[in-house]
Amino acid sequence: MKTVTRRGVMLAAMGLPAAIGALGAAAAKEFWDEKFPEDWTPAEIQRILNDSPWAQNTIVKFNGGPGGAVGFSHSGVYSPADQVKYSGSGAATSPGTFHALVRWVSAKPVCAANKGTPDGASQFYMLSMTGDFPDGAKPADGEADTAAADRAEMLRSYTKLDRKGAPIYLDHIQPIAGGDLYYFPRMEPVTPADKEITFATKMGPLEFKAKFALKDMLYRGKLEL
Repeated sequence: MKTVTRRGVMLAAMGLPAAIGALGAAAAKEFWDEKFPEDWTPAEIQRILNDSPWAQNTIVKFNGGPGGAVGFSHSGVYSPADQVKYSGSGAATSPGTFHALVRWVSAKPVCAANKGTPDGASQFYMLSMTGDFPDGAKPADGEADTAAADRAEMLRSYTKLDRKGAPIYLDHIQPIAGGDLYYFPRMEPVTPADKEITFATKMGPLEFKAKFALKDMLYRGKLEL
């Protein structure tokens, strides 16, 4: 005699076959867990690089209100030497709308999509941020060495991987085509228990944040960053 389960009765009442219960019991695997990298299609590679758990658009906020500072050099690069101190009531006008994509360059699936592991990936979490924002790592035209050093120190102060407990602060930054590459030491590893990690940085009046859900950043059953 065939056993009728409560789940089967509920599915039948909704007009659904019992086989759907089996489909719902296990979530479908992503292509990066079911296919070898050499079998990924060009569209799948682009998804890994631009729309995956390892690649997230940033939230960009303009912080140029009372007491703040706004300013960009003529070359489009933000520099403390070019700040215009804001005074008066109300908020300063945003210099424009900016977009940025943050990608975990050191994560294995991204390395596979890029067909190579970058130097330093074993010692650092490496994240790239690319987009149409002013380049915070590029020296401004005519910028003095002391101003460049001050700007680099500001970047180190504001740039971090935020998580439960102590954040991981920036070690160093490297300009790349279309943006910057950020290096964070792996001395205190990120674990699944952290649940979520947020990349945050600031360039003048622009604040960037990108949140990553660690439970989704599994590659063949292992957290990969």
